[in-house]
Amino acid sequence: MVVTIRYNATGETETFVLGRREGEGASMEVYSMASPLGRAVVGALPGEQRLYAIPDERPQLVTVVRVVPYGPRVRRVARRRFPRGRK
Repeated sequence: MVVTIRYNATGETETFVLGRREGEGASMEVYSMASPLGRAVVGALPGEQRLYAIPDERPQLVTVVRVVPYGPRVRRVARRRFPRGRK
């Protein structure tokens, strides 16, 4: 899944693949479902808010903005939006 979240404290957004990297040179950040952020957002629907914590840091509140399947079409769009080496 490709997930877009908004960090409530800053308003910044981040788009990433939730799952495993498929092949070398993926153009988006990948978070495992076992990572703190992955565990927090797995199964969330757009508009839902989730708390996640990294060891030794305060919990952060995020809002899920968008969730779409990860597939060939998504990878092509991601490459156009995020050229290699840039985000």
